[in-house]
Amino acid sequence: MTTFKTLAILAVLSLSGVSAFAPAPTASSSRLAPLNAYVPDGLSPQEWNRIKQQEQQKFKNKDLGRLGPRGFKSRSMEAWQKAYERGETGHHFAPIGFREKLKQGLLKKEDVPYMLRPGGKWDNSDVFGAKTKRWLKEDKEYAKGGYKKEQSASILGSGPGFDWTGSRPRSENLKKLVPGLS
Repeated sequence: MTTFKTLAILAVLSLSGVSAFAPAPTASSSRLAPLNAYVPDGLSPQEWNRIKQQEQQKFKNKDLGRLGPRGFKSRSMEAWQKAYERGETGHHFAPIGFREKLKQGLLKKEDVPYMLRPGGKWDNSDVFGAKTKRWLKEDKEYAKGGYKKEQSASILGSGPGFDWTGSRPRSENLKKLVPGLS
């Protein structure tokens, strides 16, 4: 009998317009704001639009969705391996204390690995007066956008990656992810 009384009381309250679980209205919630726009508290819509425009200008020419390094211009692993086998390149490690040695003039800028130089390029074209390295066929393909076919966010390296949406059949996923599995 007590559940019937509880249900009856809830029905009467809902019909009378009482909202027991709604938050209490505040002064800020009484002002009208557009429902389709987000504006952080403490900012006017004009200030928020100005901040968004400044951020758009700041990141205008940057490809933030790109995979891989952004601070230097690299080459493909295949091109590096072929150049290494020919003796045209090698393993490059930063000398200990290279920043101080650069300031003192004991070390040339091209002797610092390109990945540590701001805007560094593997062929030393970023260093004025340095001898540039020879480009291979693989380097030219990579520079034309060949790196995009090699890029994958998959933890398995390249390929279709995991089927997060579940749209592919399980047997097809296993064939694509595990080489040699049929």
